[in-house]
Amino acid sequence: MKLDDFVSETLKQIIKGVVAAQEYGNTQNAKVNPITARFHSNTEGHAYCQETGVPLQKVEFDVAVTVTEEQTSANDGESVGSISVSSASSNSSQNSSVSRIQFEVPVLLPTTGKQVEY
Repeated sequence: MKLDDFVSETLKQIIKGVVAAQEYGNTQNAKVNPITARFHSNTEGHAYCQETGVPLQKVEFDVAVTVTEEQTSANDGESVGSISVSSASSNSSQNSSVSRIQFEVPVLLPTTGKQVEY
């Protein structure tokens, strides 16, 4: 996968996840990445809700994505599902790459209202 496709797909999936979390948060009196978030200039990295004054929690994500490509060639081999049976005469090559994605999402946790159900 080319870098621009990887970046595009990663951001799309992060946005999709945040939107789903926002929709759920709305049912639980919580806000994910609220528009009312304000950052203190004196306290680096700390945010609060401008409407309520309640501090926001930062949920940090550090995700490792591993992509593996494998090519196998064999003489007289056969494949059954994910199990591969081959003769002693086979060649295999594998390429893998690991990418790290780090991001954070501010969350205004519920202070009153409905109980969270799991």
